[in-house]
Amino acid sequence: MTWSTVTLPDQHSNTPAAQAAPSLEGADIATTSPVAKPFWRRLRKPALISAAALTLLLGAGAGTVMAMTKTVTITVDGESQQVKTLAGSVTGALQAAGLTVAEHDSLAPSSDVAITDGSAIAINRGRELTLTIDGKSVTVWTTAKTVDQAMAEIGRYPDDYKLSADRSRPIPLDGLSVTAQTFHAVSTVDGAGVAKNYRTVATTVGALLAEQGIALGPLDTVTPAATSALTDGITVQVTRTTKSRVVVSEALPQLPDSTVDAPDLAVGTNEVIATGAAGSTDVTFEITSVNGKETSRTEVSRATTLEPTGTVTKVGSKLPYEEVGKRVFFHDTEFGVNWDGLAMCESTNNPKAVDPTGSWYGMFQFDFATWATVGGSGNPADAPATEQLMRAKLLYQSRGLEPWLCGWAA
Repeated sequence: MTWSTVTLPDQHSNTPAAQAAPSLEGADIATTSPVAKPFWRRLRKPALISAAALTLLLGAGAGTVMAMTKTVTITVDGESQQVKTLAGSVTGALQAAGLTVAEHDSLAPSSDVAITDGSAIAINRGRELTLTIDGKSVTVWTTAKTVDQAMAEIGRYPDDYKLSADRSRPIPLDGLSVTAQTFHAVSTVDGAGVAKNYRTVATTVGALLAEQGIALGPLDTVTPAATSALTDGITVQVTRTTKSRVVVSEALPQLPDSTVDAPDLAVGTNEVIATGAAGSTDVTFEITSVNGKETSRTEVSRATTLEPTGTVTKVGSKLPYEEVGKRVFFHDTEFGVNWDGLAMCESTNNPKAVDPTGSWYGMFQFDFATWATVGGSGNPADAPATEQLMRAKLLYQSRGLEPWLCGWAA
């Protein structure tokens, strides 16, 4: 509102009108009739009245303006400013401040609410937030200032996600895109080890193993399968399976003893020519172990490293006499006796000889009674030739040649 001031001439004015006014000093004034006054004197009183009225009007207007002016605090996204305005509503105050409210902004109080001196108006600017959670995107308009505030508004808690932007990052007015990956609370047990707990954004068992640097060997298995999706509370069990080979030395039993004929040795003479011994063999086993414990052992091969042997004995087969048909010759002259000559006379050197009466037997023609006196048993003719000679010598030692009719042939 523009106000103007009107200036009226007073009695001391130096205007031409005032200068032209005639002086009344020294004039005679009649008391019976009115005397005409100069023009400027005739106007003075009405002019003074009009000036007073105008002054009163101006003072009243100024007071009204002062009474209608309001001081309003307007806060935009937390930053405040004070505005003086004659407007009577929120909309007018915003216009006075040169502020506009966009479609997605929030305004409190609403635009049509009346305001008074000291009123407070708050504008929170709308911001476009594109949030991609685990690959699924959603776009929202929010008046939140930061990422974590915006997520809380839509029921998402930043602690539950790995964010591509800092949770306290301001959201600019032209919008922001944020990627979020859900954290999962999981645990792993690697082989015979203890459980380890993780908070991870991996989406599958395989991704978790890769993230934690847990490599699987060619025989290892994982439960659940590597392609399984991770869920909160899941325990991933890695079973370590290994195959190895070990060589074990085993003893081979000694072979049975054996004998070989030794015609160069006298009958009854034995000679050990090789002592038996146990052998050994290397056995290769394939061992399967699960989580460090052996579960199976399979023989793969075996190789003899030392052959076992048996004891070998030479057994003499050389007879102490000569056989010529049924006849036996000892070529023995012990005690100065020609034993072959005595036997020739008695039995023609025949160990099986029996006299025609059936009373005398063998090479030296023993009867049963005499045979018994020198320790013999059974039929003398059934005894080996060597035994017959041996017992004949025993008889000779006790009785000489007296028992034999052919003693002269000895």
